[in-house]
Amino acid sequence: MRTLLLALTPFAATVAAAQTPGFDAVAAAPKSHRILFEDDKVRVLRVEVMPGATEPVHDHRWPSIMYFERPQPITYIEYKLVDGRPVETQRFDAHALTVGQTVRGAPEGLHAVKNRGTAPFVAVRVEFKDGTAATSR
Repeated sequence: MRTLLLALTPFAATVAAAQTPGFDAVAAAPKSHRILFEDDKVRVLRVEVMPGATEPVHDHRWPSIMYFERPQPITYIEYKLVDGRPVETQRFDAHALTVGQTVRGAPEGLHAVKNRGTAPFVAVRVEFKDGTAATSR
């Protein structure tokens, strides 16, 4: 869905914001981010958020491609650090993408996702540690 991708772009634009110590998605939100594969060039995550759940605040330091296996309507919540603590700065609701839709994304700063749907939100996220997903077309 074009709306979600465009809406996330302003939040994901700065790599510096996506390198907040202690907020890596796997460490900060382990119930919703599981490593399927990782080496020195790529990390593949299964992202799963239960209905009604809001995942913990986290970031994604690398550009990625995200495949939506079971999309749901979500609320995307953006944060910034104030005195070392995450403080909400903005939120917006997004409709569910279509099953199988795949989008490219830049690194994402501090954020959380709330699943407003009735089924688990499930996606596979391929993170490119060398930054190639953001530059290749």
